[in-house]
Amino acid sequence: MNTPASIFPSRALAFAAYFAALGFMVYQLTVQTMLVPLSDFVGADLGVSAIQMTVISAAFLATYACMQIPAGVLLDRFGATWLVPAACVCVGAGSIYFSHSHTFIGAVGARMLMGVAAAFAFPSIGMAARRGLPASMFPFMMGLADVGFGLGGVIGNIGASQLQPIIGWRGTMQAAALVALPLAAIAFVCLPRKWFGAAAAIKSATITHGGLRTVLKSREVRLAAVIYGGGCGTVFGFGSMWNQQLALAWDLLPNQASFISTAFFVGVGLGAPLTGWLGGKFGPERPLKWGLWLTLITLLVWMKPRILLGPDLPRIFDPPLWVSAINVGLIGLGVASSVLAFEIGCRALPTRLTATTVGVINLAGVGCGALLQVVPGFVPEIMHSKHYTEVQYANLFFVAALVAALVACRMVKRVGSSSQSSD
Repeated sequence: MNTPASIFPSRALAFAAYFAALGFMVYQLTVQTMLVPLSDFVGADLGVSAIQMTVISAAFLATYACMQIPAGVLLDRFGATWLVPAACVCVGAGSIYFSHSHTFIGAVGARMLMGVAAAFAFPSIGMAARRGLPASMFPFMMGLADVGFGLGGVIGNIGASQLQPIIGWRGTMQAAALVALPLAAIAFVCLPRKWFGAAAAIKSATITHGGLRTVLKSREVRLAAVIYGGGCGTVFGFGSMWNQQLALAWDLLPNQASFISTAFFVGVGLGAPLTGWLGGKFGPERPLKWGLWLTLITLLVWMKPRILLGPDLPRIFDPPLWVSAINVGLIGLGVASSVLAFEIGCRALPTRLTATTVGVINLAGVGCGALLQVVPGFVPEIMHSKHYTEVQYANLFFVAALVAALVACRMVKRVGSSSQSSD
């Protein structure tokens, strides 16, 4: 098992490497989410339809997902010293390219470039955490990365909203691009070639030949992908869309629905490092199982029993807003435990394959998130209604995803705990 002393001269340098990679992830998420408050201005300027604007937005996530495994393999093969700074610069270049777009095709191409480069962020975080810090800290550091996920979203939304009235949407994207250069320089210094370069990677063992095949053949990696697919899919699908749809179906006002949605992400932000710490202290199985059960139960409570007892059940038992916010916050708190899937997937494989393993598991999460944003929408479409009963049926997809994650978690428990392999 690797320790900080065997890789870094000091613990401080190990943390510096981790936070350099985390800074890149926060940055790429900031640039990604800046489109949300800017979308109306971008659409009007480019003269694109609402559907085309959706394609522009989705172009980032699609390429980001497709590049997860290639990015992980490249990081394990060539190291992070050059790849992470180069990826950071490319995200900034994509932001500049987007700011100079005047056509639908140009905007899609810019977002695709951002997605390709941003795909290196999350695998590099796992690589830095697992190579430089004790194995017991890995779950917590991956949970902390999920907090960075939320931080990037907050910075992107607030920053773009504040800058757009002053310098316009093009100037806002150009300002964001300027941040890439100092971040790339920091990453280059904090991810030195001695520990994260190609020579260090090759020295440890054969990496590329059969490396991806080794990862995909691991039973625990496949189970971890199911677990993270159910958990992350719920975060993306339920948290980003269907939670608010459900709140509106209960006749809440838009600002109340937004408050409910915020409560979910507050829960995720608190739950990810908490369950990561618990996973490092007690092992990942129990905190993961507890978290998923908490999510499943509180999700069913939030959906209300009318889906089982019939649509005509009186609504006199509807709770006040603050109770619903706590309920939804607990959903987020529990589902954040799915970050422990990275510990389950990585612990049985050597550290030289960490980036590839993280990429495979993250691909499952992002892919399920994209599906679970779209697929539940077919229920109200087929039933020609957005009545709360139909929206409840749509949310059953998240119940199914959580049940699948729980089944996979139970299968991991039967496998038993395996120690983290070293190089």
